[in-house]
Amino acid sequence: MGDVPARLIVTGRPLLRNRTGGLGMGEPVCLEIEGDRIASARAWTRRSPAGIGCPDAILAPALSDSHAHLVATASARNSLDLSEAPPGNLSALFEWLREHVNSVTDDGWMRVRGFDEFHLEEARPPTARELEAVLPGRPIRLRHATLHASVLSAAALRRVGPSLGVSEVTSDGLVVGKEEALTALCGPRPPIAAALADVGADLARSGIAWVDDITASNDAERVRLLADAVDEGGLPQRVRVWLRDADEETESRRAGRGLVGIAGVKLLPATEEETREDGFAKALARARRAGLPVAVHAVDPDVISGTLDGLEAAPPRPAGSPAAPDRLEHCSLCPPFLVERIAAAGVAVVTQPGFLVVRGPKYRRQVEAPLWSWLYPLRSLQRAGATVASGSDTPVIPPDPRLGFLGATTRRSSDGVVFAAEEAISEADALDLCTAAAARIRGDPEAGLPWWRVGARADLTILGSDPTRHGLAEWRAATTMIGGCPFEGAPS
Repeated sequence: MGDVPARLIVTGRPLLRNRTGGLGMGEPVCLEIEGDRIASARAWTRRSPAGIGCPDAILAPALSDSHAHLVATASARNSLDLSEAPPGNLSALFEWLREHVNSVTDDGWMRVRGFDEFHLEEARPPTARELEAVLPGRPIRLRHATLHASVLSAAALRRVGPSLGVSEVTSDGLVVGKEEALTALCGPRPPIAAALADVGADLARSGIAWVDDITASNDAERVRLLADAVDEGGLPQRVRVWLRDADEETESRRAGRGLVGIAGVKLLPATEEETREDGFAKALARARRAGLPVAVHAVDPDVISGTLDGLEAAPPRPAGSPAAPDRLEHCSLCPPFLVERIAAAGVAVVTQPGFLVVRGPKYRRQVEAPLWSWLYPLRSLQRAGATVASGSDTPVIPPDPRLGFLGATTRRSSDGVVFAAEEAISEADALDLCTAAAARIRGDPEAGLPWWRVGARADLTILGSDPTRHGLAEWRAATTMIGGCPFEGAPS
């Protein structure tokens, strides 16, 4: 992290939950920050010392992104991006590839991210042979928007297929479930320190002070890479990592050097059947013995149900283990009976309301209207008493908190469709998803206490917009303070 000023004064009106459950503002306060903590908090008077902000400025807590993939986000900056203007058919895709062929890297690879066959009239990915016909001899990787699959050209299969156990002769080019190995074989391999610094700066400018990196392949080497970025000031955020296995904990804590926290274990069952297999149960048991919570990738009802059964059957954590709860990641399609089970089990949910905005057109076509209330059912989960926090899942969608706020409070897709308005939540509850609730899922002893009180961490934002008038979807962090260190600027 950057150099922390010895003493700093911040003035403004704290953003609060009002009596009706909405957002309001308190009276102006003058916060004195020493090191990374708030040393004093006094009512502002005309004789108060000057510093950052002013009596009319709006002070808000800094945000958390509780589900992100930092290295993948950094790497994505060195790939071509299809997601912002996806082609409408295969012919348009092939033309796009021809137009961008000069964007290949020095090793000859053409790497493209954000591909999704949903946008194509043909509703299927191109084959390896079709890609070969477009750009003969060119190794091409089209990485799916979900980050769980890639489409490879025939030339790419010739280079890496044998190592993946995939034959050019028999494969149609779609490679599923081998993303970690594929990236190790063909990259991208960007100047990662600079790319991570860009990501850290963008997150800070958005008001984000905490990040959970929840990549299922995280190991000690990945922790070391992120710790180096924190140590060098490239990642100013407070970073926590979820590991691929509890057996990685000891070495990973050493690699983290106190700069990166070890949050728990990430499990990635693809089907309900996998949640009932011996390997899943053993991975849960290893995490339990280590005293670590687990975060389980659970998108559909069957996997959610199987995961809850597995968690119920798993042995307890040892006495004195961290208080952070186990987590279900996504819960994208969650019916009412599972909402009640989740709440009763005391399992937290980390979900992505921003997907309703960005991926809404896809949901509209693939999810029947009577089930729209099951999509990211934030209100139902909160009413049932479940702890619900939010994350972006970057680089699947941009790590812009405004997308999450917009999805949570309006449930309005980018094409104007509203998915079950009754599941929308208030502005105050939406802010809670990435502030107080995020602290609760970390097991943070400061969770639930006023963020501007004496002794609190100096993680806060000075807003450039008024959310009590314009809503959180217009969130703009003019200045973000992380551990007492200010970062200027705001996203466009």
